[in-house]
Formats: sequence, C-alpha cells, structure tokens
Amino acid sequence: MVAFSDLRDAQLGKLNEAAGAWRKLTNELDDLEERSKDEVTGPIRGSGWKGPAAKAASAELDRLDDEFALATLEVRNVATALDAAVGEFQGLQQELRRAIDEATDLHLKIRDDGAVELPPVAASERDDPGTAQARSRLAAQAQQLADRITGIVRRATDADGRYASALAEFAPVENLAEQPNAWHDAADDSRLAARLTGINQNAIPDPNAENFDPRRARAWWDGLSEERQELYKQLFPGRVGALDGLPAEDRDEANTLALRERIGELENKQGQTLSGFERRDLERSKALLCRLEASEGGAKELLLVGIDNEADGRALVAVGNPDTARHTAVVVPGVGTELDDMPGQIARAERIQAAADDLTADRRGDVAVVAWLGYDTPGVDLSALRSSFAEAGGRELDGFVDGLRAAQGGEHHHVTAVGHSYGSTVVGEAAKSGDGLAVDDIAVAGSPGMHVDHVRDLKIDPQHVWAGHAEGDAISGWAGSIPGIHNNEPSDEDFGANRYHVDTHGHSGYWDPNSESLRNQARIITGQYNRVTLDHGRPPS
Repeated sequence: MVAFSDLRDAQLGKLNEAAGAWRKLTNELDDLEERSKDEVTGPIRGSGWKGPAAKAASAELDRLDDEFALATLEVRNVATALDAAVGEFQGLQQELRRAIDEATDLHLKIRDDGAVELPPVAASERDDPGTAQARSRLAAQAQQLADRITGIVRRATDADGRYASALAEFAPVENLAEQPNAWHDAADDSRLAARLTGINQNAIPDPNAENFDPRRARAWWDGLSEERQELYKQLFPGRVGALDGLPAEDRDEANTLALRERIGELENKQGQTLSGFERRDLERSKALLCRLEASEGGAKELLLVGIDNEADGRALVAVGNPDTARHTAVVVPGVGTELDDMPGQIARAERIQAAADDLTADRRGDVAVVAWLGYDTPGVDLSALRSSFAEAGGRELDGFVDGLRAAQGGEHHHVTAVGHSYGSTVVGEAAKSGDGLAVDDIAVAGSPGMHVDHVRDLKIDPQHVWAGHAEGDAISGWAGSIPGIHNNEPSDEDFGANRYHVDTHGHSGYWDPNSESLRNQARIITGQYNRVTLDHGRPPS
C-alpha cells in the first residue's frame, strides 16, 4: 500500500532512469538482433549449405532468432510499463503537491499519514463568533483537501498494484524461445502493456474505413515519435501492418510479429482440438514464416507488407524494398491462389526481381517486386467467370498502389502492375475505375480480359500497356473468346496494347528461367522499352 509520505517523498527521477535503462536495453537488443542476422544467421542461411547437419543448424538458428525477438519484446514491455508508471506517478505526485501547497496557503498542517489538521485557535479568539464562522469554513476546506489527498493516495496504491502485477508477468525466463506458448504469452504481455499505457487501437487509422487515405495514414505515422511507433507496432501489429501508406520496413516488422503471434495462438491450442481450418492455417503460417526467415542473408531479404489469415488468406511479400527502389513491380496472381501458395508466389517474384535487377547492374538493389495476394481470388471453377472478385480486388489494388506512392514520398518512382490470369482482370478493374491506377506501366500475362474492350479505357497511355500470350495457354485463349465475360483479350491486336514476345508454353510458364518472356517483363519493369521484343505494337519513345 502506498502511504501519503511515500508519494510525497518519492524520487521519481530514479524510476525514470530505470525506464531509460530498459529502453536502452531494448535498443541494444534490436541492434544485436540485426547483427545476428547480418553476421551469424544470415550468412549461414545464404550459404547454400544442405543436408541433415544444415537442417539441424537451421532449427538452432530459428531458435536463436526467436530468442532475440522474444527478449526484445519482453524488455520493451518492461520499458513500456516503467514509462507509463513514471508518467502516472509524476502526475499523481504533482496533484498531491498542489494539495499540499493549498493547505500551506490556508495555514493547514498535513501529517505524515495524510491527515489534515486545523491551526490552533488563540484563547482570546475562542469566543469570537467571527472566528467560529471562519474556522467552520476552514474546517470544510480542510475536509475537502483531506478527501482529495485520500483519493490521490488511493489512486497511487491502485497504480502501484497494477504496475507491480504487470512487471511480475514480464519476469525474465531462461531459454525463452524454448518455453511452450512463448509467442502466445508475449502477445498477452504486449496487450497488458497496452492497457497500462492507455494506448488503444482507436487512434490508428482504420484501413477498412470508406474515407481511408494512405497519405493521411503516413502523416499520422510520421507524427509519432520513434518510441511511439515501436510501441504501436508491438501492441497492435496486425492493425499497423495493414496500413497502406506506412513504410514497408515498419509494416514488415508489425506483420511478422502478427504472424508469429498467430502461430503462437494456434500452437497454444494444440493441447485442445484444432479445427480443420486451424490446422491448415498453422501449417501455412509456419511455411510462410520459414520462407521469410530463409531469405535472411540472401541476395534479397523479404518484407511481409501484408498478412491476413482469414479464410483462404492474403499476403503481400516484397522482394527488395519498394519504398526505396527506383523500379517496383506489383505482381497480382490469378484464380485459386491462396495463402498456402505464397512460397510459390514468392519464388516467382524473386525470379522477376533478379531478372530486372540484372538490367540495372550499375545500381544493384534498384528493383523491388511485390507478390501481391491482396484480394480473395475466385476458385478454379465457374466463379472465375464472375466479375465481383475483380471489382473488389481492383479496389484493394488501387489502395495499395496509392499507399506505395505515399510511402515512397515526393520523388517519383517507376511502378508497374503485372497481372497474371485473373490477376490481369483485377488490374484492369483498378485501372478503368475512378481516377485510374497510379502506375507507369501495366503488363499482363495469360489474361482472360481486363473488363474493357480497348486499351484506351484503362486511363493510361496505351503505349505503356503490355500483354503477353503463350502458345498452349488455354485460359487466355478460352476465356477471352467468350463474349460478355471479361471482354477482349489484351494480347489481340485490335485491343491496342503492345504484345511482348512470349517463348514459353502454357498458362504458368511466363516466368520460366532464361526465357524471353521473363526478360521482356524485366525490361518493362525497368523502363527499357526499346529492348522489349514485340509481336505487335509500338513502345514509348
């Protein structure tokens, strides 16, 4: 229990120093985690080492990564709790001192137990009616002050109990990453820290709001201190990670934490009976996390700029940093693509990125490619003939590209939307709607149609629209020939787009290694239009 004298005499500067020390430790752990990735785990993962020993080493590296990440989370929770405690106790102490000052002005005495005493009355004034009235008023004021002081001390006692309980929950544990439910417990601790700070997600822009604007989301983010940003990422990772307009690295940090917490949540339930969907979600989430971690130390680290585990799932994974790259491609997949398929989508994005980056050899790292599963795809059935999936996906894509522009800042970066199969229909919907899609080029492959009859309806310079069609691709050849479904095939000459040469076969070979199809898309993505081999059309001058 906090006594009046405890709060009055508390040296809160010492508590503030402790909070600062924990903040410093958080930063040091962050730095150590990055050094570990750069100097230890990354080089080993990127070495090409294979076999049983490599598999065992990989498991140990995963444990080491988890140890750093979990330790950083828990240390930040302690720092957050101490910061909140400093702020709350300072406020209470200031209230108490104001009450003490008021008592002093009234010549009232406050004992060490907080009781308020009236000054003694001179013997000559005891029978004076005026003195009695004044003393009655003073007694009422003294009682008000006593009640205030009691309330302040009671609030301090309540706060002391809250922080003591929370700090006990954050107590260190050896071999943290090996503890059962470690990520689930860390998520619970972060939510507890959020309650202590009074921070809630209502302050975060709602990405699902009709008036959501990525530029305003970026302005909100930039208006926060770095410490506050870290706090929001830790306390509300899913909400922060979903915000178009925020820097890709911040979204990656938040979304990776959200993914880990989802895995922890499901692993925590394994003692019970997981539903079929939960078992599937646990398996695919682990596969995605493993794929992301495997990129550490590689030529291009992957950034998880979006994740949604609901139903078939969504994920947005960038190869390279789209905020800083001069050239960025957003690759939209087609029918039947689900969260389970993201490792394959990432591999495709990596091939595109590598081919494009080879064309900018003077500036390595100048190309980023986003594997954008940001919409609910239709199944491999008659639902693929419906336009509703493309309409909803087009709105999502438009918002993402606007957010990408907001994250890139004032300098113009070259952005290309690449749509495969039904993904090209999504790109078409985004381009033809509203004020168009904020990209410099549109490239489609195996398109069944883009919901327009002519390239001019896409609200972009026709010379910056490119379409490829492979021999033996039944999707574009079949669906594009059905009137009233997805409109004309973009690769047909009368559509008006440039048709780039494709030397692959079938619906899924457009990114085969060393193919002219892949090279042509890389040339488009890097703006090297005169090098694109065309079957018909005219490149931009």
